[in-house]
Amino acid sequence: MIRAVCFDVDGVLNREPGGHGVLSPDDVVLLPGAAQALRLATEAGYLTIGVTNRPQLAKGMVDAAGLGRIFGRLETLLAREKAWLNRIYYCPHHPEAGFAGEVAALKIACRCRKPGPGLLEEAARDLNIDLHASAMIGDSPRDIGAARAMGIRIYGVETGAGFAGSDLRPDALFAGVADAVRFITGAAS
Repeated sequence: MIRAVCFDVDGVLNREPGGHGVLSPDDVVLLPGAAQALRLATEAGYLTIGVTNRPQLAKGMVDAAGLGRIFGRLETLLAREKAWLNRIYYCPHHPEAGFAGEVAALKIACRCRKPGPGLLEEAARDLNIDLHASAMIGDSPRDIGAARAMGIRIYGVETGAGFAGSDLRPDALFAGVADAVRFITGAAS
């Protein structure tokens, strides 16, 4: 079995733009240390997996082609720094109705929307990941919930949404994603 570091995307690798989130490729701005974190994980023998909620699809704010362009921009920026995600898993659903242009078929409660464990389950199944030898890095209680539901270690970063107002706490908290990966891979100095 293979070990992996699973990364939430916005607030961990990409700047959290606020508002309705990332709506166009121009909203994708790598956080300091993001590419370095992916390189460190890869060099230590971990797969690098993105796991992200994308409710903008259900809300009708982004279509599948637009999401492809957003992820393409993320992958291009990472590749320019010789880094990559082996795969990106995303949830397109959002359970609440009432958005102009929403996509009715995606307005469901699902298992894949974090804090549900569905994205991690899918990654583990598809890629033969040993979750007990793996870890997740996130910036919100949703990430903690998904990781805990799968029994995976969860490390937080201070670059995104934050954990204020929640009783859930990550196993450890780091200033940024590169520090978290250094800790996970044992390369902390």
